[in-house]
Amino acid sequence: MIHILSKSSQYAIQAVMFLGAQPKNHPVFQRDIAEALDIPNHFLGKVLQILVKHDLVISHKGINGGFIRNDSTGKINIEQIVKIIDGDNYLEGCMVGFPHCSDEHPCPIHDDWVKAREKIMDIFQQKDINQFSEELQSKLDIMAEKSKQKENAE
Repeated sequence: MIHILSKSSQYAIQAVMFLGAQPKNHPVFQRDIAEALDIPNHFLGKVLQILVKHDLVISHKGINGGFIRNDSTGKINIEQIVKIIDGDNYLEGCMVGFPHCSDEHPCPIHDDWVKAREKIMDIFQQKDINQFSEELQSKLDIMAEKSKQKENAE
């Protein structure tokens, strides 16, 4: 399976969607996010710190603390999250890893990758994370069911 985004970006998008699907102003503990999304807790902590630093997520300290999505930032698209985590050039480079692939010296799939990259960037720019947050619950239900099946098998 080809992964276009880094694990950090994938986890960041999942966390922002998850927080957006929660009741408004209802902080969620990091460990609960990690468990619900099946993300390593220590890895999620680093991702959440970056999201807090860039004001996409708000951290509340204390016994009633946790994380909430910062809705005051307005609509958040996937591209914003990926750029925060992976930088502006997240889709640059050769798809198959040739170090000197460019428009001037293309690899065999360069032109196809350029077209695909443009389409991916369009999708990331157009998709509001709220659209995904609404659809997330069915995915979480499937993940919870698989987790129960795995526990019962052990």
